[in-house]
Amino acid sequence: MKEPLSPGLKVEIKRLSFLNNNKSQGFISQIEECVNDKILIIGAPISGGKIVPLKMNTEYMLIIYGATGMYRCNVVIKKSFKKDSIEMLEVERVTSLEKIQRREFFRLECVIPFQFKAGDTWEKGIIKDISGGGIRFITNSQLKTQGEIILRIPLDEEEITLSGKLLIKEASNTELYKYQYRVSFEDIKKSDQDTIIQYIFLQQRKQVRQYKGL
Repeated sequence: MKEPLSPGLKVEIKRLSFLNNNKSQGFISQIEECVNDKILIIGAPISGGKIVPLKMNTEYMLIIYGATGMYRCNVVIKKSFKKDSIEMLEVERVTSLEKIQRREFFRLECVIPFQFKAGDTWEKGIIKDISGGGIRFITNSQLKTQGEIILRIPLDEEEITLSGKLLIKEASNTELYKYQYRVSFEDIKKSDQDTIIQYIFLQQRKQVRQYKGL
């Protein structure tokens, strides 16, 4: 298998957890340069308009969104530096690339008004985070977990309609909405999944531009 490492590829860098790597928080960046088969230059990740502080000589998980699928490996942060006033990180790959399932997606925090139908009528809610595998949303509607749900999700100028399964119901901890639900997408088309992923990367790019003042 040819290793899918090339400049421009989107990546997610995650802090390693001794309990569960998949639940640790991830931050989006991209590969800027492949120095050799071990050394990569990536943009310093930005969250909430600020650079995420990562520890030098510390091991992290890197998830690569390649053209032929998703891959992961562990890297060590070797140094940070500026290139054309942009913060960069030099990382060294310390494990081989492993192809992973597409359910392991970066989750973007957001505020997206949308419509859903878990019965005969369309209702309204607010998406609080979204990934290529599902959403978390708040609403005042009482819904049954493990039930089916239809979602109309507006992503900029495009709206996609997806089916999903209601997994978890919780109190929303907000004044305007009573309930919070988690939904996993069911039988999602690759084209729709790619649309969501591209939307997430676009929002991250906007955050980077805002940070740079562009």
